[in-house]
Amino acid sequence: MAIIKSVVNRLRHPVGAAGLALAVTAMAYTGYANIAGNAQAPSAFSGLTLTDDKGRDFDFASLSGRPVAVFFGFTHCPDVCPMTLHRLGFLRQKIGPEFDRIKIVFVSLDPKRDTPEVLKNYMEGQPVRVTGLTGTEADIAKMAKRFDVFHEVIRVPGQDYTVDHTASIFLVDKKGRRSGEITMDADESEYEKKLRQLLQGSTNLHPKNQI
Repeated sequence: MAIIKSVVNRLRHPVGAAGLALAVTAMAYTGYANIAGNAQAPSAFSGLTLTDDKGRDFDFASLSGRPVAVFFGFTHCPDVCPMTLHRLGFLRQKIGPEFDRIKIVFVSLDPKRDTPEVLKNYMEGQPVRVTGLTGTEADIAKMAKRFDVFHEVIRVPGQDYTVDHTASIFLVDKKGRRSGEITMDADESEYEKKLRQLLQGSTNLHPKNQI
């Protein structure tokens, strides 16, 4: 079963009052600089190379101007991946045709088994339109790192293997900027709220979300 891995940042060295004040000031200035220069922020997809479910090099530039929802998983996933796609299908019914403006991208973390043909067959059975992407392990690792996605192959005695991975949907606005995340435990109202905000062009400009 896929699991969520989170990273907790910790302060390793104590600072005095003066140092803390300087740090806070620097953080505030950095945040302002990110917002002020946001128009020049690089796309979340710049420099990435993967293959789509039709066996073609995927042109990430084609995502420009569209809101995007990125999900990492694998076709042999027994629960989390199909459940997430099912929930997106439900939200598509609730939000209506406008939902189709969102480009949904499924990035396989299992390139050994998830060939373009396998992905194509898998995506054709989903309740929403999804583009499946695969590639070399190095290219997939690069994209996973871009979105801070944990993934690890787990050998199962007497079976093949499974892949533990971060089970979030990553939202990217039409300008290619990270604009939020829907975690696996989000309820229906959070799903709908964040997807509607994505469609409306709302963007979380917190520096943490800049790529």
